[in-house]
Amino acid sequence: MNRYTLGKIVKFFFHWHYDVQVTGEELLRDGSVHLVMPNHTAYIDPLILFSEEWWLPICPMSDELFMRHWFYGYILRKADAIEVPDLNKSAMSREEGVAAASRLSRVAIDSLSNGKQICFYPSGHVKTIDKEVIGNRRMAYEVCRELPEGVHVILCRMRGLESSRWSKLKPKQWKWRRTVTMHFEDHTADVRGWAQTLTRREFNEKLENWYNDNRAN
Repeated sequence: MNRYTLGKIVKFFFHWHYDVQVTGEELLRDGSVHLVMPNHTAYIDPLILFSEEWWLPICPMSDELFMRHWFYGYILRKADAIEVPDLNKSAMSREEGVAAASRLSRVAIDSLSNGKQICFYPSGHVKTIDKEVIGNRRMAYEVCRELPEGVHVILCRMRGLESSRWSKLKPKQWKWRRTVTMHFEDHTADVRGWAQTLTRREFNEKLENWYNDNRAN
């Protein structure tokens, strides 16, 4: 089974439970190489993104925990996912964590240079409070500082999964039919400028502000 067939099957079953409303999807159909950076509201975010955009060969960067799961790992491998080590492991020193993060940034940059569509979450984790927090994470900043020419940076804001069983937020609210919104915007010029003129923390704050904009969908 190839990734496109699998994506359509997953989408079919997800639509029994999720009413997914997508805006800005046309930005992914322009024939360019894309770096997609979503916010991370729940564990199931990547699968919903994969199922909705099954036609686009996005290469996700996924946590090693999910890559080794029998079900999620199968889907992620079909999507040509890149395994991301757990940088928060207690056995890993700060220096080792920084080195591992820099290697991942280089993998993403090289993949984009070679024409691969890449997707990763700037926060690096599912949110545990009622807003997206990227903090001092370095990957989005480092990749955007060396963004290859011709690559379009698409930010994705997902909402609707915050109180689901896949979320870390409480209280949980069971709904048989749950509305999920997924909005794409092209911020190529913005992130290029921010990465060259701002500190890493200031750059991440710009992303946080966009993800947490309560006036938007």
